[in-house]
Amino acid sequence: MFDKVLLSEKVANNVKNLIIDNELQPGDKLPNEIQLSKILNVSRSTVREAIKILVSRNILEIKRGKGTFVCEKPGIATDPLGVTFMNKKDLLLYLFETRLIIEPEIAALAAKRATEKNVKALEEAFAKMKKDILEGKDHTETDMDFHNIIAKSSQNPIIKRIVPIINDSIKEGYLETKDIPESGEKVISYHEKVLEAIKNKDEKAARQHMKEHVENGMQEIRKK
Repeated sequence: MFDKVLLSEKVANNVKNLIIDNELQPGDKLPNEIQLSKILNVSRSTVREAIKILVSRNILEIKRGKGTFVCEKPGIATDPLGVTFMNKKDLLLYLFETRLIIEPEIAALAAKRATEKNVKALEEAFAKMKKDILEGKDHTETDMDFHNIIAKSSQNPIIKRIVPIINDSIKEGYLETKDIPESGEKVISYHEKVLEAIKNKDEKAARQHMKEHVENGMQEIRKK
């Protein structure tokens, strides 16, 4: 039994290397069980156990009737910060405090490194968010998309993963602050300033406007 567990772990690592070596992206499909057993030279039951291990680690997901796929956020567990089990008192404020520490510098990096493709994606995200706000719709998702694209624009793979984790944890924050008078107008204004600074490759302005944006969010939370 012990040997079987060790073999399953070894094969799980081999499958993980297969994903990396073949540069499989989130949403890509893996070879089926039979193909994997031939590629890795192990039994189908061992492949099955290895896949179970990778599913439990949020690297793979099984879609019934379709096959096994690379997760959208491979290796990142649901609620990796464990906020579900934290004391909710002032939690939202602590999350925004964390944003204040890191996001202004991320915005500055984005201003320095953003590609034309990044800028275009950022413009599209801003336009969608602005439309949602002006139409009185929930702009939570489009707001997060904007910040996630800034993270991608930093061209830093660690930052690219950290920011969505924080954003997922503060979804309730957007819901709590979006109905405060003038909140929507301020959100549009701050995001537009950050966007223009990144387009103009102005690191100083991107850093300052993002700092002001997050600080404003913290003030609105305190009012609430």
